[in-house]
Amino acid sequence: MVLTFNANQLPSATPEYVAWIDVMGTQASMSRSLSITANFIFKLHAAALQAPHANVHLYPVMDGLYASSPSQTDILDFLRALLVEVATEFNGQPLMEYRFLVRGGLAFGLVVHGTAVTAAASPTVGANVQYKEAILLGMPMVQAHICEAQAPPFGIHIHESARAFAPTGATPLHHVWWTWNHHTTAAVWNVLRAEVPRYLDWARDRHLRINYSVDRIEAHREMARQYFL
Repeated sequence: MVLTFNANQLPSATPEYVAWIDVMGTQASMSRSLSITANFIFKLHAAALQAPHANVHLYPVMDGLYASSPSQTDILDFLRALLVEVATEFNGQPLMEYRFLVRGGLAFGLVVHGTAVTAAASPTVGANVQYKEAILLGMPMVQAHICEAQAPPFGIHIHESARAFAPTGATPLHHVWWTWNHHTTAAVWNVLRAEVPRYLDWARDRHLRINYSVDRIEAHREMARQYFL
């Protein structure tokens, strides 16, 4: 069967925020325990589904997810709610081996949603609604995914695209790291500020056993120290 796709029939790209959030250290934890890693991954996805996302599209990808929205307010509200959920889970888990860290990146630019792909572009893809709903295209996906590595635990790194540009009526985000601390989330934030270093101390004491290098632990410790100031 001939594979056909006509990119000239793609809909016009629209400017949106794209966030990438994932569980840190999934490769190492997956090599140790499938069930423990499954708990980490599905708790992140549950937090995403429970966070308000009426104007946010979610695209789950194994140990993480992309989230996109044309609204700065909606994407930040979603990220705050998601991170509060996961941080609350982290704070409330008494056993360190069952705790997990997350972080993310946020970019801004032109995207195309798979839902908008029609049969004129591809008869096969256009006819498979459930399949194409899982597809998102655009440079912000790459930018958010790459800059996530520069985020502290439980933090969001803001790509330069979202620091330089914004939707009409909004202003660009002016900081490299977006902090979700707010008077409504201060209690969770303050406990997390103390618990992340405790977790990293635990991880350092058994870094060989859990395949978490000392260099990365110390880098994450310093990032967390500055993030939670």
